[in-house]
Amino acid sequence: MSTVLVACGGGGGSAVAPVGAPLSAAAPAPAGGPAVADVSLTTYGGVCDGRTDNNAAIARGIADTQAKGVALLIPAGQCNFSQVIHLDSGKISGSGPDSVLYATDWQQASIFMSGDGPSVTKVKLTGAASPGRQENWENTKITTMGATNFVIDSVTIEGAPAASIATARNTSHGRITNNTIRNSLADSIHMTEGASYITVEGNTIENSGDDAIAVVSYSENPTAVNNITARNNVIRNNKDGRGMSIVGGRTVLYENNYIEGNPKWACMYFAQESSFATWNVIGVTAQRNTLKNCGGLETGQGAVMVFSDGLANDDIQLVSNDIIQDSRNGIRYFGPQTRVLLQNNRYSGSGAAYDGAPSLDVTIVPYTSGPVGYVAP
Repeated sequence: MSTVLVACGGGGGSAVAPVGAPLSAAAPAPAGGPAVADVSLTTYGGVCDGRTDNNAAIARGIADTQAKGVALLIPAGQCNFSQVIHLDSGKISGSGPDSVLYATDWQQASIFMSGDGPSVTKVKLTGAASPGRQENWENTKITTMGATNFVIDSVTIEGAPAASIATARNTSHGRITNNTIRNSLADSIHMTEGASYITVEGNTIENSGDDAIAVVSYSENPTAVNNITARNNVIRNNKDGRGMSIVGGRTVLYENNYIEGNPKWACMYFAQESSFATWNVIGVTAQRNTLKNCGGLETGQGAVMVFSDGLANDDIQLVSNDIIQDSRNGIRYFGPQTRVLLQNNRYSGSGAAYDGAPSLDVTIVPYTSGPVGYVAP
């Protein structure tokens, strides 16, 4: 049965920066023996010629390399596959964007990561185009199915039919780092179903079909997504959705990110949405981000939008962000909120720097001086 990835709708202080599993090129050497080398897909009968279906070879390779504690190496070339790849505590790696895993069936385009310590590194994921945006986990390029201590690093993802990377089933303790994601038809990085202790860092995301980086907690899930750190990410030119969003979540830090170019929606969006039956937002800090030319008059969103139409959001801090807008507004806030702090945010533009209901529990400390915004690491 396919699990449906529902589309995204529309605590305080610093979050804990979780530590993910380390990357390694080879397994540790047994006592008194040499290190065991990673093994090429070709060893298991794989042929990366853009024509051969490699599903059987990939399955054999994952089983063998996982038992040996090494990675399955994807060689340079187009390595076709036609069924979901199941990676249970195993490792897939390559030499970079020339190592291509190509999904010939957009309905079976995913790598399902599960177990403890799985990793996907230094490969490119692309495939046959879908007729439009999809929602099933099988359409997502990488889905973590309850994985722990996982790593997704230095992966290039092009044209995902649904999300590019998504979490499911209480995934925890992982790293989504240094990836390049382009032209996803849905969210580029979508964290939901109780995901926790995940670091999202150093990713470049372009032309996202919906939110580029999203934390989404539906009330049907007993635990809200929590302890997420997203820093040093660069997001440009969303086709739809927001640059970075938290639609229900706990203890989230968005720090030193650069977001530019969104024709309708906010660069950053913190919300509880009754229409999508989500949790509220509690304990969020967004600091030292640069937000440029996002939002629109037709949507009522500025560079930042803090919103609830039900349960109050609580303890939201926006500190030392650099907001650069043309005719669009800076920070907007509507609906029930408590303990919202807007401090030392610099606004440049012809719209309103702050716009919201004055009765809300919002404290504004205007910018006076000092550094603000994103600094390239």
